[in-house]
Amino acid sequence: MTGKPLHFDSDNSDILCAYQAETNGEYFQAIEYYKKALDKDPELGVVYKHIGNVYYRVGMLDEAVTYLKKSVEILPQFPTARYELGLALYRQANMKAAIDCMSKVIELDPDFLMAYYWMGIIRFHCGNLGRARENFRHVTTTRPDFTIAFYYLGLVNARLGRYDEAVECFLVVIKKNPESPESYTMLGEVYLNMDKKFEARQYFMKALDLDPDDRKARNGLSALDVYKEIEF
Repeated sequence: MTGKPLHFDSDNSDILCAYQAETNGEYFQAIEYYKKALDKDPELGVVYKHIGNVYYRVGMLDEAVTYLKKSVEILPQFPTARYELGLALYRQANMKAAIDCMSKVIELDPDFLMAYYWMGIIRFHCGNLGRARENFRHVTTTRPDFTIAFYYLGLVNARLGRYDEAVECFLVVIKKNPESPESYTMLGEVYLNMDKKFEARQYFMKALDLDPDDRKARNGLSALDVYKEIEF
């Protein structure tokens, strides 16, 4: 913390104008208003965060990272700014820095559930499946209604060969969203790996009922047709 007195956004007319511009979708106008506020007080760390978020929203990631880093510098104990910096770094494919950011967020606020989720996503894409599994398990245990986390936990378990656990995860997703062809396809693939061809066929066919263009499901059925020619 800087030790300076706190200022509320409602005290600053430029920030209020920036909020209004954002609401209207006038993002670059919002940035100009935020910059005017910083010209008057360069220590407004939350304003750097706001500018970084607007740049992130319009896809200007280099600028987003620059401003979010400045926000973190001024407000080092403010986990939200660091979390948003982690997301921007991830979008830049700067995976190690993104993981470091999310780790610090969790250190500052152990209840920041979205940081665990995105840590899992980043680790999943880095191939660190064991640690990703830990993150997704934490999320799903804490919030059993966090459906997409169950989906990714299912993917991780499938890749780790934990097929029974993968089945449980995808069944949770289907129970909450019975119109998810991806989950039926993944169940088909898991059952195929478990050599349960009857169940695999059922789920591949259900996936194609929902999405006739699901190539993975079609490939899975083709693999089952090949198995027909083999004696077991």
